[in-house]
Amino acid sequence: MRRKLLTFALALSSIFLLNGCFDEGLSDFEVRQLIEQALKEHDKDMPFTNWDIVFFNVKAKDWKWNDKMGQWEAFGNLPELTKFIYEEGAALGYVFVGTGSGEVQKTLPYVESYYDGDDDLGNPIYFTETISCDFHLGNPSTVGFFIKSSDLFPDENAPVDYTFRVVLIW
Repeated sequence: MRRKLLTFALALSSIFLLNGCFDEGLSDFEVRQLIEQALKEHDKDMPFTNWDIVFFNVKAKDWKWNDKMGQWEAFGNLPELTKFIYEEGAALGYVFVGTGSGEVQKTLPYVESYYDGDDDLGNPIYFTETISCDFHLGNPSTVGFFIKSSDLFPDENAPVDYTFRVVLIW
């Protein structure tokens, strides 16, 4: 065992030394690939982190109002979500907001407050909107996306086209 570990350590050291011998060198990605390959060859049973990325395009017309929950909802199948990922891994949701060069990716839940004019007495009206997601393990597994306003009002302007990004890590 000790000899195997020493051989493995020498192999890794060689990768780093060889990388320094070339003018261009290896990219960080290439070095990581070589290290991962060496680790896999050294210990076939060693678990490695894996991930899957799934995009969901929810159109404005796809959102449905749930009066009982006071929120807009849209659901999609997520067969990539297995019992192992659900129990031992991680499921992360993101939403893209803005357009063109102003587009940004926001982690869910995404919370934003808005000014909605003044009431009859001239007082400003503010509300907070939360965009979130839930993951349901099933056959098939699903993801639900939600838009909920702090006043629970069915704002007809809330359901717009959104692109969501789901990252599964295990």
